[in-house]
Amino acid sequence: MKHLILALRPLLIVALLVLFSCVNSFNDNGDDDKGDKDIPTLYKNFYNYPDGRVNPNGTLTIKNAVNSKVLLFTDSVSASNYIGTVEGLSSVKVKLSEEKFYTIVAVDKTNYEDKENQAYQFSDLTYYSNLQPYSMNVSPSSLFGAGTWILANQSNYWVALQKVDGSGDNWAVLAPNTLRTTIPIPLATTFDYVPHYYKELKYNGKVIALVEYDDVSQADTVSTSTENPSFNTNIGKNVTPPSSNLKPAVLLTNNCDKTVRVYMGQNNQLSPSGTPGEDYAMASGWTSMITSRIEPGTDVNSINFDSISWTSRVYVSENKVMQKDHVYRIVLAGNQTQGYTTTVEETAAEDFFE
Repeated sequence: MKHLILALRPLLIVALLVLFSCVNSFNDNGDDDKGDKDIPTLYKNFYNYPDGRVNPNGTLTIKNAVNSKVLLFTDSVSASNYIGTVEGLSSVKVKLSEEKFYTIVAVDKTNYEDKENQAYQFSDLTYYSNLQPYSMNVSPSSLFGAGTWILANQSNYWVALQKVDGSGDNWAVLAPNTLRTTIPIPLATTFDYVPHYYKELKYNGKVIALVEYDDVSQADTVSTSTENPSFNTNIGKNVTPPSSNLKPAVLLTNNCDKTVRVYMGQNNQLSPSGTPGEDYAMASGWTSMITSRIEPGTDVNSINFDSISWTSRVYVSENKVMQKDHVYRIVLAGNQTQGYTTTVEETAAEDFFE
């Protein structure tokens, strides 16, 4: 009997290996190969297509304002920069690799599949944080063209080439030291733009906000034709320092025991750049830079904080008129037992540039 068992053992091992092989083949069902084959050739090299960096726990919400699918990218339209697809009139949350400012580029999916590099691009600037939620809207049109707008930004500033129609929308947004990028545009169609510069502000070594200014003297009109299908825009290295034109910024730290909303006056709720129109609330321990809706000549005592547990708001106690080229550090501290206090520190904006 012992010899019989020893003789059968190799057969049992072979049978088990065959069984495991069948089970694994059944479970896999060739999904990896099939999934790869199901990806259209146009998207084969797209990062993690079709999901990209879409993540339900992502803190950046991208809202699609048009009624068609849109492809999303960081910086420029390329396979490695793909971050996801958003349905028409819908939104997605994405999780990006670094906490910093990004140019988000959106392209109509159908238009891209038809025209590829000639598909019209929409771009705008937003911030990504691992902790605080930010959101932005994209609204690419179905425009495309055989013309090419060649852009270069040799400066250390973010530069938005803004439309002059009062909409606040941009033709393009260029990161610092972007040596070359191209945008397809219709031939024989003019585009007026004004460069809008953004200077990064840093806190504890990390970029957390932008201050901005326009330079109307560098405004121009993009013009192409069949004979001259390309137009060049080059933002030079020697940009006049904008410090004297920078609007004031407010650096807020919430060291109190409650989550608070921040207001200027009674109804003007404040939020960091990248969260316009959102119900922004600062949890205990958060620090945020507010650069929008802050105008020179405004007194810091108009800024106030509110919590759903309070019967009245807490206003900044100090009187100080905010000036251009300055950052105002405001710290809210305390608790319900001991009460709440505010402190204000005025600092030159240039201290936050490096």
